[in-house]
Amino acid sequence: MVYYLVKIIFLVFIIMPKNIHSCSISGFSREVHVLNNLPSNSPQLKFHCASGDDDLGYHYPAIGTDFNWEFCGAINTLFFCHFWWGDKDSSFDVFNNVDTCVWDGEDFVPSDTMKCLWKVQDDGFYLGYFDEYANENSYKKYRDW
Repeated sequence: MVYYLVKIIFLVFIIMPKNIHSCSISGFSREVHVLNNLPSNSPQLKFHCASGDDDLGYHYPAIGTDFNWEFCGAINTLFFCHFWWGDKDSSFDVFNNVDTCVWDGEDFVPSDTMKCLWKVQDDGFYLGYFDEYANENSYKKYRDW
């Protein structure tokens, strides 16, 4: 009898839909995107992102490319990034709030956004979200270099 119970439990986990995973228990699936929108022929953008649990390493995205990652966002999840561009550098949290990406992001993204969109430009950093009504990404300047 126990043998059949073990087989049934095993099969339930094998055939369980892929969208049901640990995020459904521990929090909500979130994405962070970093888009290199610097001018062509400018110094290489370099950045390093990490959380208390995950070091995403150093990245050198080409202009116009998007580096992104997905994670289970819980109340205490925090990701920060340090950016370098020529002689400029800046570091800040890119995610620390499950509703608005960052605690002071309520003026930049609607509540309950699932994707935190960061755009790096020569004049600073822009925070955005996908605007369903306009069917495009919408950004507002978040901070200077």
